[in-house]
Amino acid sequence: MATSVGRPRGWAIAEINVTPMADVMIVLLIIFMVAAPFIAGSPVPLPQAAHSTEHKGETLKLALRADGVVSIDGAPLADSVLLREYLAARASATRALQILIQADRDVTYRELAPVLTACRDSGAAEVALAAEPRPGS
Repeated sequence: MATSVGRPRGWAIAEINVTPMADVMIVLLIIFMVAAPFIAGSPVPLPQAAHSTEHKGETLKLALRADGVVSIDGAPLADSVLLREYLAARASATRALQILIQADRDVTYRELAPVLTACRDSGAAEVALAAEPRPGS
């Protein structure tokens, strides 16, 4: 028990030492900053592309699973009509809407075509298909 000069003997210091807590918080912050890029991945396995480019800027991420279910930011949509209405409302609210479609590598073009049509009809400024870079390229 620590005592202070100027206080009667036997009185404890009532101040809290926050230095160890601050040290732990800084270490946790660094760990989460390093781990965040590895955690944030695609919700579906993406196809590989020989010449992929990184897409910069704020985008609306659309995921198309192998079973044909479309989801936006993790929320599944029932049908293509609902998707078209949502994208049209979002495009009118955002001046330059950019859509990134993360289609499962097992999805056929027949399942992807209505999603691409809905994106085109929404008036989005840019529509891109997500892909993983091919190893060695």
